Amino acid sequence: MSPTSVPQTEPQPKPISPALTWRGVLLFGMASALLLALAFPQANLTLLAWVAPIGWLILIRAETLPKRAYWLIYLSGCLFWLTVLYGIGKAHWATRVFGWPVLSGYLAVYLPLFVGLSRPIVHRLRIPIPLVAPVVWTALEYVRAYFATGFSMAQLGHTQVDILPLIQIASITGAYGVSFLVMLVASLLLLLVPQWEAGVANRVKPKWTHQVAFVAAVLLIVGGSYFSGQHWLQEGERLDAENIAQRRDSGQAAVRIGLVQGSIDTVFGDPTQSERTFDQYSKLTDMLVAEQPNLDLIVWPETTMGPHMVFEIASDFAPPAAWSTSGERVKQDMLQRIHGFQGFLHDLAVNRWRAPLLLGTSVIRYGNQVVDHYNAAIHVGDEGSIVTRYEKTHPVMFGEYVPLGDWFPFVYDWLPIGGGLTPGQGPIVVDVSGVNLVPCICFENTVPQLVANQVRTITQAGKKVDALVTLTNDGWFWGTSILDLHLTCARFRAVENHRPMLVAANTGVSAVIDAQGKVQQYAPIQKTSYLVAEVVPTARPLSPYTRYGDWFAMGCLLLTAPLYLVALFLNKRIKQPSPHDPQNIPIQG
Repeated sequence: MSPTSVPQTEPQPKPISPALTWRGVLLFGMASALLLALAFPQANLTLLAWVAPIGWLILIRAETLPKRAYWLIYLSGCLFWLTVLYGIGKAHWATRVFGWPVLSGYLAVYLPLFVGLSRPIVHRLRIPIPLVAPVVWTALEYVRAYFATGFSMAQLGHTQVDILPLIQIASITGAYGVSFLVMLVASLLLLLVPQWEAGVANRVKPKWTHQVAFVAAVLLIVGGSYFSGQHWLQEGERLDAENIAQRRDSGQAAVRIGLVQGSIDTVFGDPTQSERTFDQYSKLTDMLVAEQPNLDLIVWPETTMGPHMVFEIASDFAPPAAWSTSGERVKQDMLQRIHGFQGFLHDLAVNRWRAPLLLGTSVIRYGNQVVDHYNAAIHVGDEGSIVTRYEKTHPVMFGEYVPLGDWFPFVYDWLPIGGGLTPGQGPIVVDVSGVNLVPCICFENTVPQLVANQVRTITQAGKKVDALVTLTNDGWFWGTSILDLHLTCARFRAVENHRPMLVAANTGVSAVIDAQGKVQQYAPIQKTSYLVAEVVPTARPLSPYTRYGDWFAMGCLLLTAPLYLVALFLNKRIKQPSPHDPQNIPIQG
């Protein structure tokens, strides 16, 4: 070796530059959020839902994620929910400043949970993403439906509501099965995407034979689900047609139910709104009865009776100590109100409209130093008296009650909801000339397990359920896409329980929905209107979902939890190339 020569060393390999920097995480996360938001109302670009999750799935597939990746994923979740639920902020300044952002911020948590739970299962247990992602996503939708009283609006499967054959699986699995299907297809499509995130030097493009297999799998799954659902649709339509024909041959007519839709957007602090609402609905009902006489039932939406409400005095009545008047004086005043209200209902049902009524109103019950306030639907019979009433069992958080509000009642002073609502006891049956209706109120029909439990409970009590009916006041949302999301939930409840759903909604969307989720009639948003539905006793058996509930989604949760725990504590670590030691680099993120 020459004394002036410099020893030559082996050239060191250049570090592999990971394609997923924080900018990549932000790009993929936000792209998925925006695409999925476009699949929901009001854009309703349904097919985007099948590809929208791919950006989040790429983050699951990545060997490593940069620091703060989960915060960026959370931001994409916030973007999605703030976009989809923007109508919630229309109700009141408090919902705009607190309710809408807080609810969206809470729901956004499920997105980093989805990525964070899936990654260890995929990388440490080596289970393919198409087997992991649909299970974890469905498990988290199930948790979301129950945690903190539950929020099941805008599930992934809801994007497919207009593709009727695809959503028929909900009668077995609930809407969760449709979400599972959409995420499964998105996961299979991911396999066609080159692995940019594996590093610039390690980009992998699937072989053409693999691509063909992936496409074939997607077509098989979607096609099989579609044609199976089409068969179920045809069978359901045949069963309904035979049932109607048999009743017609025996001389039994369908019951005729009028659904009245006024259009009074909610304005807090307007002293005239209550009276204006009642006057508008009264005039619309006059028009309905003039055009469609001999109705078997007239249905008004939630809380549209204005200042007219039910008062009730318990047998052990005693006024709260804070009241300055004597208990006997209060009792006599209430008895006068009760007598006057009974006469008022008799005049409406017997003299004015000559039909039974199902009316959304309030119930004030005076007990032993306690005043309970219920959101109720009262069934007024042929003779003008209350036959039965349903009191809402599932109040809306921050809309009808505040958590711990009983312990800290001063919080109600900050909100426009008064002192909060008392939950009712359970479902009831409204018998309309032999057709049994089960009512729910407001957002109760967005809670799948609640509606299924109502139908199951009444069936177990020996009564048949022929149709579902929702009374709702959506004037809070000023004609925004929340109304479309609410209608979507009603359609899924019809499919899940194999029962028609009638919806009477202030400001819309009032609708007549058949047992397959098809909208047969609807009233335009923020327009005054009325619909007449014809309903017959059903010949359909209870659906598997009604009988067995959330077995499918619960099974996904029971799979996710142990798989994640095993992956978390497993010593096996993913191997990742490194410029220093290409062996056993543990997964990050």
